[in-house]
Amino acid sequence: MKNALPLTCLVALMALGSPTLLAQDKPSPAAATKATALPSGESVLDKYIESIGGKEAIKKVKNAVFKGSVSLMGMSGSVTIHRATPNLFVFEIEFPGMQGSNMMQGFKQGFDGKNDWSVNQNGPHIQSDKDTNQIKNQIILAEDWRSVYSKAETVGLETIDGEECYKVAVTPKVGVALTNYYSKKSGLLLRFDLPADSRGVVQVGCKDYRRVGDMMLPFQAVIYQDGLNIVMTFSEIKVNADLPPTAFDPPAEVKALLNK
Repeated sequence: MKNALPLTCLVALMALGSPTLLAQDKPSPAAATKATALPSGESVLDKYIESIGGKEAIKKVKNAVFKGSVSLMGMSGSVTIHRATPNLFVFEIEFPGMQGSNMMQGFKQGFDGKNDWSVNQNGPHIQSDKDTNQIKNQIILAEDWRSVYSKAETVGLETIDGEECYKVAVTPKVGVALTNYYSKKSGLLLRFDLPADSRGVVQVGCKDYRRVGDMMLPFQAVIYQDGLNIVMTFSEIKVNADLPPTAFDPPAEVKALLNK
C-alpha cells in the first residue's frame, strides 16, 4: 500500500527480457522494417506534452487540487491530492466507515520541499533520502520532459483499453526506469508501470481525460499491484487554486518526529 498510493501523483515498467526471448533468431526483414518504423521516444513524449495542452499551458500551472472517491478491497472512501510547483504534494485517503476498527482508516503522504513523510495506521514516518529523491522526481511539474528524463526509447506497440499505444521505456535522471504507454491516436498517457522493489510491478492506468482550463487531465486512476486494485475517481480537479501557505506543511505528529 505504501509503495502503490503515491504513484497516482504522477509516476510507471522495466522491460525484463527472458532467456527465451534473448535466444530468439534475428527478426525477419518485415519485422525489422516494422521496428524501424516506430517513432522515436523523444517524438512520442513531445506529442504527449502537446496533447495535454502544450508547454505554455503547463508552464502556467502553479498548483492543482484533485478531490474524489477511492475504492479498495470493498472499502469506499475519499481521496484528496494537492500538488504545487516544483514538486510539493500532499496525498490523503480516508475511509470514514473504518473508524474504531483494526483496519486501515486512512493514509497520508506528503513532500514539503525537503521532507518526504507519511502517516498510516502504524503512525508517522520519514522516508529515506533515496525514497525522497525518487518522490521529488516522480511528481515534479515541468513543461519539458527532458528536465525529468534523461532517455526515452520506443520499444514496441501494445493495446491498452482497446487503444494501440506506443510503449516507451524512459530513464529518469533520478529514480527507477519506467515504461509508459501513449495512445497512437491521441498522444495521451494511458498507463505507466513502475517496479516496486521485491513486490513486482505497479501498473497505473490513466483514464477519462477531460479539459480543465487549458489542460487535459485524467479523472480516474486505476492502480494494480499484487492482485490489489485501487480505483480513484475524481469529481473535481482545480488548477491554480487559492491555497493557504501551510497547505504542504507536515501534520503535527510528523513535525514532532522531525524535531527529534
